[in-house]
Amino acid sequence: MNLKCKGALTVLMLGTLFTAPRAAELDFSIAGGYPFVLVPEVSWSTKDRSQRWHVNYKAGLDDGISVGFEQSLSADNRHRVGVVLGAIGIKNEENPCAEQQGVLACVLANIFDEETINGVGVTYSFYLDELAHSGWHVKLEGGYGEGSKSDTKNTGASIRIGYQF
Repeated sequence: MNLKCKGALTVLMLGTLFTAPRAAELDFSIAGGYPFVLVPEVSWSTKDRSQRWHVNYKAGLDDGISVGFEQSLSADNRHRVGVVLGAIGIKNEENPCAEQQGVLACVLANIFDEETINGVGVTYSFYLDELAHSGWHVKLEGGYGEGSKSDTKNTGASIRIGYQF
């Protein structure tokens, strides 16, 4: 992740921490999907539940952290759009095999050659119940950034289903 992206991530995380004391409720959710198979998340909602800040850890064949903000599109707070900064997807590294590697080493390198794409993206979420209540939700994320190992620019996306406690 380049210096600009790290700086922006730090600013967004600090904004999240300063906004949290004014929030009505602290929530925890856990989700899974593709390409991140496990995503624990902590979030803070405004008192009217129309806005939400969140911080999460995304784990898959590679991992990352992201922070974001969501705004409700409907009165029942079920449909939300937002922005996210940090890990937005995973992609395969290009050419993971060196010429001197054997066949087995090359096969293993191709299986585990994933790298996280860190950048900025947009989100859409659908909650089966109003935000800040226990229940299931579906989230789609997509954005643009650079690979954590190769520093190449690329797009990334993810989908996950989760439960908020």
